[in-house]
Order: sequence, then structure tokens, then C-alpha cells
Amino acid sequence: MGTALVTEQSDIFQATALATRRQQRLAIALAIGTLVAFLALVPFVRVPLMRMPAFIPSYEAALLFIDMITAIMLFHQFARLRLASVLVLASGYLFDALIIIPHALTFPGAFSPTGLLGAQAQTTAWLYVFWHGGFPLFVLTYALLRKSELAGHRTWIVTNVARATAVAIACVALLTIGFTLLATLGHDSLPVVMQGGNYSMLVTKGISPAVWLLTLMAMGALWQRKQHAVDLWLILVMWIWLFDIALSAVIGSSRYDLGFYSGRIFGLIAASFLLITLIVEMARMYAGALGTVARVQKQLAELGRTQTYGESKPFRDDRPDSFIHRQNIAHYRTLLSSDKLDDGRRAAIERLLAEEEAKIAGAISQS
Repeated sequence: MGTALVTEQSDIFQATALATRRQQRLAIALAIGTLVAFLALVPFVRVPLMRMPAFIPSYEAALLFIDMITAIMLFHQFARLRLASVLVLASGYLFDALIIIPHALTFPGAFSPTGLLGAQAQTTAWLYVFWHGGFPLFVLTYALLRKSELAGHRTWIVTNVARATAVAIACVALLTIGFTLLATLGHDSLPVVMQGGNYSMLVTKGISPAVWLLTLMAMGALWQRKQHAVDLWLILVMWIWLFDIALSAVIGSSRYDLGFYSGRIFGLIAASFLLITLIVEMARMYAGALGTVARVQKQLAELGRTQTYGESKPFRDDRPDSFIHRQNIAHYRTLLSSDKLDDGRRAAIERLLAEEEAKIAGAISQS
């Protein structure tokens, strides 16, 4: 897929479509709502609650499912757009999904009293740091690549999708394994951050504040004057991720207090936003494409009735290549219905549409 096709599909996918005013208003409302909820919880963050070890496996199973589906959908968008930034973002969500597995398995009391995989006292805390520090790094890298792509540096278009995807998945898997080994076999080489169920040393040693600041940097790097849809929702994800870290590891200091539970609920909400918007936008665009195809087929049928074979036989063209031409016409007309195209993109799509219509007209004239 070349540059022209990337440009042509820029308004189909959230990774390249500009955010609408409606989306911006919704994101602002959600940001304000979560901020109010966070401020309401802050005074009670360290209130101890009932110990529920089963909460972690349940919460992280839901999170694993959400992140994995999001990663798959983003890998699909990468396969169509071939943009390196989208590949990095998909890899970030895959990392977020995979690192959850050792975190859940090593959590004390979840599957065994001390955790599986040879977990020791600091293992889960450090996996939390790798998890919540790693994802913002992926988002930050995505944001930097994104700005380079938007500046017209088309060198970031990937030519071999299958190989790039396989390499990305392998690198994420190796990174996850490496962090897991460091937190288990390399346990004694890591600084002590846990004392029993208390992890206040994450704060006093500056580790969780550093992770919080890294998340803030990633959110800031996503900001643009003309905001794209996926970047808008990622800003919201990072915004809520800040509350997750603050409640769980900065203001909160112990397992099973209010901050422990509420922070993870914020994390689940943050993970869900991008997936929900991807599904909603995909359904909306699919419905729009079906409607356009139906209208084009109706128009072609009416045109066909005005043509005849010989004296009175109506024109029909059921060849596979004709169907492809009709699908392409519907696709290009859908793109042209957008009000977000600049003059260059609109001219390119109009040229492609004219070529497809000429092929249909040629088939009719030869019949």
C-alpha cells in the first residue's frame, strides 16, 4: 500500500480521522466527570477495606480481554494503513495485556499464598511498575512517530505488514518475559519497595511519582491543534491512567485500602474507552458503507435498465470484476461525503472514482 492509498483511507480509521466536535465535547465531559470522582475519593484513599484476593484475578482477566481485543483491532488498522505509529500503539496494548498475566499469577493470595512463578516479596510491586511505566512509553513513542508522519515523513510507512507485525509481537513477548524474569529471578537486584502489604516506599523512593510523570508526558505529547480521533481518546486514557496511578501507588499506600480498589477500577475504565470507541466507529462506518453500496447498486440497476442487449434484453453485468468496480465506487463516494478532506485528497479520490465509473461505462457500452 502506497502513500496515495494511505491518504485515501485517512478518514476511514480512527487512527487517521480527525476528531469531531461532538467527540471533543464528549471527551471533555468524561474528563471532568472522572476528575470529580477522583477528587471525591482522595480524602478516603487510605481507608482499609475487606481483603478480597479474588478481586485481582477477576479484574485483571477483564483487563486482559479488553487490552487484547484493542490490540487486535489496532493491528488490523496497521495492516490497512501501514503506519509505524499505529504498529507501536498496537504493540503497547499488547504489552499491557501480556504483562497482566505474570502480575496476576505472582500476586500474593490470588492463586497461592505467596504467588506463582517463584514470586517473592517485591515481585508484584515491580511488575506493577514495569506495567504502568511501560505502557506510557509506548504511547509516548507513538505520539512522536505520529507527529513525524503528520509532518509528511512518509519513510514511516511499513512495506511488509506480516513481517513487521510478527517482529512487533515477538519483541513485546520477549520484553514481557524479560520484565518477569527480572522481577522473579532478579528479585534481589531490585530496590526494596514493599514492606508486608505496604508499598509507601514506592513514593518515598520516587518510583511511582516518576511513573506518574511519565504518564503525564505521554498525555502531553499526544496534544495537537487538529486532534485525531484516536489521539483524543488516548489523551482521555492517559488522563484516567493518572488517577489510577495516583490512587493505587502515590496517594494510596497499602493493599486492600480504598485507593487499591478504586485505582484499579479507574484503570479498567481507562482501558475500555479506546476499545468502545473503536467498536462504535467501526459499526458506524460499516453501516454507512452498506448504505452507500446499496444506493450505488440501485443507481447502476436503473442505469442498466436503460441499456439493452440487441433489441430488448436488459443489460446485466454480473462478472466478478464488475462487482469489484461497484464496491470501489461505493468506497470512494463514502470518502467524498466526508467534510474533512483537503483539496489534494479530494482531487485524488475524485480521480480514482472517475476511473472506476469509466470502467463500468465501458463495460456497458461494449455489451
